[in-house]
Order: sequence, then structure tokens, then C-alpha cells
Amino acid sequence: MTIHPDILMLGLLLGCSDGPGLRPVDPCAPDQEVELSVSAELAPLFTWTPSCGMASLQVWDHNHTSGWSLFTGSRAAQNPLQSGIRYGEAPPLALEPGPPAPLVNGTYMVTVYRWIGDASGGSLIPVGEATFER
Repeated sequence: MTIHPDILMLGLLLGCSDGPGLRPVDPCAPDQEVELSVSAELAPLFTWTPSCGMASLQVWDHNHTSGWSLFTGSRAAQNPLQSGIRYGEAPPLALEPGPPAPLVNGTYMVTVYRWIGDASGGSLIPVGEATFER
């Protein structure tokens, strides 16, 4: 049996990463705060600097009744979420407890959280937030 070189290379690439499009996340100090930015698009893009890894991202309307949440479950201590998350598009390694709510006219707040601790215990700490209008 002969394996096509392109198939072999794809297998090697997938075997060496946690999934497509993943790059190593930058480390952050436990007390590092980040500057969170929100693009003006209909489905906003959330970016932060420095671009260190996060464990959770949450978007809520002003009443905290609708929005979108991402968590990383058992991988939280790795802070695997990378800067550049688009509203409604869960990146690899993210868990969604429910679908994103449609963004309607109003004010929203987005917060990113880091896991401080290790896999045996720790806490989600908010390290950056921003508000935006729809």
C-alpha cells in the first residue's frame, strides 16, 4: 500500500497539534491584565493584548439575560483560548453551554477570564473587559 505524500504530511501536521489552526498561546503572569478590543462588525471579533491564553470568554447584554459563553472545562488550567474569537464561532477546545443569542440593539459587555491555579484546583479570574453597542 502506498500513501500519497500529501496525506502523510497532513497526518503528521494533525498529529503534532491540538487541532487545526491552533498555535501556542502566549503565557501571562497570574496578575496580568489585558486590553480587550471589539470590532464593529455584525459578528464582532474579540481580541486582546497581550495575546496570552484565556480559559473563558463571556458576552452579556446590559441585563445579563442574553449573550454567549465559552468555557474550556478540564483544559481551563492550560488557558487555551487564543485572542481573535468571533461572536458565535466557538474555537477549538471551547465548550458552549448554549447557542449564542442574536445581538440586538443595546449595550453589551465582554469579559475574558484566566484560570489561576493548576488542574487540581484554582479559580477563573476576570482579566479584561470591554463594552460595545449593537
